[in-house]
Amino acid sequence: MKYYIDSRIILDRKIAPVIYLYIMIIIVLTLSLIILITLFHYKTYYKVKGIVQLNNEEYYIRIYVPLENIKYLINNDTVKINRENYKYQIKSINDEYFTDNIITYQIIEIKINIPSKYKYNNLNLSLQFLKEDKKIIDYIIRR
Repeated sequence: MKYYIDSRIILDRKIAPVIYLYIMIIIVLTLSLIILITLFHYKTYYKVKGIVQLNNEEYYIRIYVPLENIKYLINNDTVKINRENYKYQIKSINDEYFTDNIITYQIIEIKINIPSKYKYNNLNLSLQFLKEDKKIIDYIIRR
């Protein structure tokens, strides 16, 4: 009989509504996290230095790019200079390759309509070209 009374007390005990509230909060937080992960985009940029050159009264930017990263310049048409986007066109791609015994570079000249504050011959600029524009869920699934 003793065992019957103890088990009866345990079986008759009710779960408090606070536990249901905690479970609902956890469910809502996980669902909102899943929605945020599926909707949020992130962008990665390829960063490179460029030199402003004056040739025949036109300004263009000369960039030394490793061969494996040329695709980022060819596939895009916008560049970020100090958080401002500018449209560009590729003026020429040099036929010669330059190497430092580790990485092989190629010279690309881009024609860009830059403001007058950057129109100085041999000015060194930090350029950012878009690499990827993906969702966070793609990044998590890929891992």
